[in-house]
Amino acid sequence: MRRNQKGFTLMELMVVIVIVAILAAVAVPLYINYVKDAQRTEAKGAIGAIITAEQVHYQQLQQYADLEALELKGLVDLEDVKHKWAFEITVADGPPAGFEVEANQILGAGDTLRVTYTYARDGTSTWTP
Repeated sequence: MRRNQKGFTLMELMVVIVIVAILAAVAVPLYINYVKDAQRTEAKGAIGAIITAEQVHYQQLQQYADLEALELKGLVDLEDVKHKWAFEITVADGPPAGFEVEANQILGAGDTLRVTYTYARDGTSTWTP
């Protein structure tokens, strides 16, 4: 008398494992890129707050300022920027009559995300992801 055996064969299990491995090999790099794109967008948001503060400061005093001066004038809250965005942000003199804002974030394992915005008074500006 023969019993009706139910279950998967070893070959069926191996095929499923191979398919899952192929899907994971494609999906993981895409996910990592999506995460980095989101972090770049977040850095651009943090930089945008600084850009706005710099423009207001320039309208008032006809010069650009460093982060501390922007905070003293109440144009930007550095603690809010650091905690909300989790980036180390620096402002430096840029092109003639301009400024450069850089946002750095340590991602772990020695990996750093750096986004830079350079602005010149002549209207040219560049983003460096």
